[in-house]
Amino acid sequence: MVRAHAAVRVEAGPDGSARVTELRSAVPLVMRHTSTSPAATGAPGLPAEAWRLEDLVPPALPTVTVHLVGAAAGPLTGDQLRLDISVGTGVRLVLRSVAATLAMPGHGAGPSVLEIHADVATGGALDLLPEPTVAVRGCWHRMVGRATVATGGWLRWREEILLGRFGEPSGQIETDLRVDVRSASAGGATGPGRRPLLRQQLTLGPDAPGLGSAALVGSARAVGSLLIAAPPDDCGAPAADPGTSRPPADQSGHAPDRRQGLAGLGVAVSVSPAEPATAGRIPGGAAVLPLAGPGVLVTALADDAVTLRRHLGD
Repeated sequence: MVRAHAAVRVEAGPDGSARVTELRSAVPLVMRHTSTSPAATGAPGLPAEAWRLEDLVPPALPTVTVHLVGAAAGPLTGDQLRLDISVGTGVRLVLRSVAATLAMPGHGAGPSVLEIHADVATGGALDLLPEPTVAVRGCWHRMVGRATVATGGWLRWREEILLGRFGEPSGQIETDLRVDVRSASAGGATGPGRRPLLRQQLTLGPDAPGLGSAALVGSARAVGSLLIAAPPDDCGAPAADPGTSRPPADQSGHAPDRRQGLAGLGVAVSVSPAEPATAGRIPGGAAVLPLAGPGVLVTALADDAVTLRRHLGD
């Protein structure tokens, strides 16, 4: 059984450039700083009132790119892995992985667990875009995500799951993603000033009742989601209607079109109609849910990883 705790922290330097102030690896979670770039000249920054879907584009900020490299096989059953991510004001972190993660069976007690804890400050941005996790036959794996985005911050978080390798049944995999918005005036990552943006849990595998039914994944072998959150600054930006998952209405009294501006997010406006089911198969597709954050959640099903990525964008 392996226990590992890695961390990455990105902050703005005295000259406004992005710098990595902490980069801590722990096998099998090995972090590699692969590039640093300044903000694009003339590109817009994060909108002060980013409540429309078309405003949820990545902010133009000095950017650090870090790749996660798997230094050992697995995770295996019983492994406990954790990654902490912190992004400060005025910088953007793009975090990717170099290959898919294979969740595999092992001899440890309990499931293998990968926890990702992320905190994004006001005026900061996090692009968390790992490669898919493959639920190998016989595995028992949990993916736990916890993120806090301060108002005026920006987050894009992609999760992709492949139900087994080619030609094999899926192992057991569970996801638990919780994202909160923190008021910039709250002053701290916990306590007052936090409100929930998303709570999502999913259980897939041979023990999931009705997995192959239309209520779950049907014949799809790939399942994924893309969350984009851009809560506006506390300074008088329009707030979403309380108790709903819809963005606020415009001055005409009509809620914005939920598809409007999705192309600018790297999400195909193509929440296209699903093709008719044939030969008893239930085809995949994608759906978009505006969130009262504001933000958007795209969920998708597909036959393979390539098609799934087309639904969720690069």
